[in-house]
Amino acid sequence: MQFLDEMEVPVKAKIEPGLSGIKAVVFDWGGVLTIPPVPVIEKLYRDIDVDKTQLAARRAEYRDDDPNSRFAKLERGELSLESYLDWSRSDLPGAEAIWDPESPHFLFAHLTVVSEVVDRILQLRKRGFVTGLLTNNIAEAWPTVTGGLEVEKLFDVVINSAFVGMRKPEERIYTYLLEQLEMSPENVLFLDDNRVNIEVARACGIEAIKVDEPIGVWAEIERILEQT
Repeated sequence: MQFLDEMEVPVKAKIEPGLSGIKAVVFDWGGVLTIPPVPVIEKLYRDIDVDKTQLAARRAEYRDDDPNSRFAKLERGELSLESYLDWSRSDLPGAEAIWDPESPHFLFAHLTVVSEVVDRILQLRKRGFVTGLLTNNIAEAWPTVTGGLEVEKLFDVVINSAFVGMRKPEERIYTYLLEQLEMSPENVLFLDDNRVNIEVARACGIEAIKVDEPIGVWAEIERILEQT
């Protein structure tokens, strides 16, 4: 992980009106700033030896866009982590460990930040772009997310679902993002590794790219920025 307190953070240049349609680039955390989470999750479940049949059944019932799921409520800060862990422990023993900050299997501790992405964000800021972080997260996990990574120096706007009571892919969080940026949708480029989150962002008028690999996506980012 790259530590920003060891880096010189560049002063942002002014963007001349009319020269750039995209004025802000907004990033998700897991899978965009970090290594892809899915392989890490699968390895952790194997290490814990979670029952595969029960895990498949839970996954079959879960939908990213279900606002009433326990995980959605956890990410909006409506359900405490303790309550979620208790439910998960009784529903699928062992699976709760990847969401428990006290566990050696805690997912967020295994999601390494990609230092090259951090460097690219700093370069965007030097070029004059506003940068933002829009993450579905867990309040109790935030110290792990920000440990050694000073998000305030990387991003002009930081939105954590657990602190604002709304989450992706709810349209209202994209409206809130635009309000915080003080920009119109066509001025914003959003990066996320979740297809549903991307689809709703686009429906809100925001330019959006689905990230499959944190470094490989940058050619497409630059192509869009050069067109503006």
